[in-house]
Amino acid sequence: MTQFHRIAAAALVWMTPGPALQALQTPDQQLAGIVKTYLGMGLPTDWEGIEKLSNSKWAPLPPTSLKNCLPNGDCFARQGAATIGGSKLAVVATGARTMVMNLLFRNMSAPIGEPALLAALKQAGLTTDLARCPVKAGLGGTNWYRLKGPKLTAGYLSIQPAGPGRPNEGYLLSQGDELPALEPNQLARYTEQCAAGAERKPVSTLKPHELLAQTVVDLLAPAGGTAGYDWKALATLPTGITWNDGGAKPTDLSFKGDPNPVSQSGAASYAGRKFSLLASGTPAVVRAIYFEEGGLHPKGEHMLGVVYEKGITVKLERCGPVYTESTNNWYSLTSAKTRPAMILQSIRYDGNQVQDSYTLRLDGTPPVRDPRDRNPGVGGC
Repeated sequence: MTQFHRIAAAALVWMTPGPALQALQTPDQQLAGIVKTYLGMGLPTDWEGIEKLSNSKWAPLPPTSLKNCLPNGDCFARQGAATIGGSKLAVVATGARTMVMNLLFRNMSAPIGEPALLAALKQAGLTTDLARCPVKAGLGGTNWYRLKGPKLTAGYLSIQPAGPGRPNEGYLLSQGDELPALEPNQLARYTEQCAAGAERKPVSTLKPHELLAQTVVDLLAPAGGTAGYDWKALATLPTGITWNDGGAKPTDLSFKGDPNPVSQSGAASYAGRKFSLLASGTPAVVRAIYFEEGGLHPKGEHMLGVVYEKGITVKLERCGPVYTESTNNWYSLTSAKTRPAMILQSIRYDGNQVQDSYTLRLDGTPPVRDPRDRNPGVGGC
């Protein structure tokens, strides 16, 4: 929630008082009412629609385009404020250009309290199931609750209580069936096994790029074998990839410059970071595998560095055309235990966020050279 909180801090400067909420309701009941109203709007909720939330006041439309998109992919925000029990809460709505996906509340006044809010939500007709919690119970930290109710869109409410060095509460409300993604440095601190008596295993002890690197290594064909796999063998590799049923099918891959006649699609999630995949080849052998990231993540990771740490020699062989917002470089992957392979790393830049895609050629051959490609040591390569 850290990046959301930085946006909320900016909202405090803009905040202005709203009219009083119903006098007979307690602060927890008032906030529960806002939560229920928001989930009752359905998806997608537009930026004008959030003005219907009780006792809220919002900055003028249109929403602000963020310089750097948030880790969850939200690139637009609208600052606001709500008056709850006489106290002012900073509110920030975030989402895409035409729709709102998340609401962040920052309470700088007397805490409402997690138990009181959960009780108020149940009183309002919502179920609150604990879906994610700290690995170390009893030490504070954020809890995520799955919310459901009649005629409501399912959603999640994360509650960050006040604590040492953090004198205020935070609430993040999102719509949808999937838990909001964690930032890489949070993965080992939280678990989704929160039932009483359950072993609280972390969401992941490895970061997404480390898991992706392991998949790349696992896909390399063993030395002494063929430069690739048959399609049945591909499905049995321990890669975490879910391949679509039906096996390889005839496909026109000319849009990728790929002459292979068949392909099979799949998907993978690495500690919450999602990729779509496409394997191509002949009817007998898999020749190439494409990875396409579905969102953005903070730049600064070094996936191929992790591949190197696993005993694979990674050598830059070719740099792609010079672009202002992306890089496209080919690397050779070699080791005594694996057949030579080639991998294209394509990174698209969006401020401090990046989006990765990879092409792994299991036969070790690069594609036809683009005239604009550069050799190592030439033109900044």
